[in-house]
Amino acid sequence: MLKFQVREWKGQALVSYKCDCGCKPSARYAPGSAEAGHEHCCCGKVHFAGQGAMEQMEEYLAKRRQEGIDDGLAYVLDQTEVKAPWGGMLPVAYALPYVEGETPPETRG
Repeated sequence: MLKFQVREWKGQALVSYKCDCGCKPSARYAPGSAEAGHEHCCCGKVHFAGQGAMEQMEEYLAKRRQEGIDDGLAYVLDQTEVKAPWGGMLPVAYALPYVEGETPPETRG
């Protein structure tokens, strides 16, 4: 499972994690927005933060597959929540890539 950190940045939630590849992907989400923020790491992991995070991530990955961007890849999807800077909980969805036919990565430690 990815360990997400949250901080406020210019009135938005900045949801990030430290990736094993060395990157620190960050997704921005404005309170009340219908659009979840997202970032796709160089190693293929992707996360969305905000309302509708899982649905928007699934649409994003389906579009990539349709465009042939992720040929040969599959993803394990999971979701969690983090505490929003303004209070309450904020949904976070994430996907871990793997080569089709290989053992999928585990999302829970």
